[in-house]
Amino acid sequence: MPAPAKPYTAPALVSPVNPIDYGAKCDGVTDDSAAFQSAVNASDVLIPAGKTCVINKKVLITVSNKHIECGDGTILKQTRIPTAADTGDNHTNMFMFKAYSGRITNDSVVNCHFVGTNTDAPQYSGSDAYKGYNIPVETQNAVDNFFLAGNTFERFWGQAMFQTYGAVDGGTGDKIIYNTFKSCGYYGPVFVAHTKGLIANNTLTDCSTGVENDNTTQNSGGHIIENNVLTAIHGNGYTGMQAGVLLTGGAATDANYSTNIVRNNTVSGTTDGQGTMAAGTRSKIWIQVTHPAQYSNNTCGTGCTVVQ
Repeated sequence: MPAPAKPYTAPALVSPVNPIDYGAKCDGVTDDSAAFQSAVNASDVLIPAGKTCVINKKVLITVSNKHIECGDGTILKQTRIPTAADTGDNHTNMFMFKAYSGRITNDSVVNCHFVGTNTDAPQYSGSDAYKGYNIPVETQNAVDNFFLAGNTFERFWGQAMFQTYGAVDGGTGDKIIYNTFKSCGYYGPVFVAHTKGLIANNTLTDCSTGVENDNTTQNSGGHIIENNVLTAIHGNGYTGMQAGVLLTGGAATDANYSTNIVRNNTVSGTTDGQGTMAAGTRSKIWIQVTHPAQYSNNTCGTGCTVVQ
């Protein structure tokens, strides 16, 4: 029988290359980072189905219209725990999309399964910059209309599995849809300094999601967060919000989140005490900020509390 149709349309690949043709072993042991960097430098990338490729060093993309897609069942994994050597600009991303000047737009990562070195009951150490920035896919600065769909992320140490960032302008228009996030240090997907993004139809277990700016000068607003399902079993690793998992249209600082829309999401679960969260820690829908987002039709189920 043919595989069921995916609920999204992946960007069309243009002259895609196979990283194995650039030296990747994809044997689950050899570090294929350099081969992946060569492949993305050459063209769009299509990783064959059923492979396990190791990416222990950051692969950097600085151009528009770069598309990375995995065949079914392909795993992209890290095999080493982040260390102090990974501070500065060598944070332990797998893929970093970065605009050094001007804007880049319409990049994507589709249908890949990312696996890190954290535990199923996730840990988080915010005091360790090298672990705190273990973010498998990140955009920095004015990266617009990024598309992340159909991926699975699990067991990374960092503050997010996908994150936007900019000192002021972290881009606009990203779509984070139909992904699965499991065993997060803190957030699954999070928008920082971004505008008009979409986080929708994702499944999150022991992962939070939402919008969190660092200060009032970063861009924000116009986001839609909808139809996501968040469940706590062990809880995400970060204990600071005292939540098994957290859903928010805006948290931290006095930033104006009032044009963000959070609707039709489901949040539930208390923690079992096997992770960093104390047993019985409830999940939360976090509304309480000076300029909160707009919330409607969200389900705060068993083990969930609304903070407002």
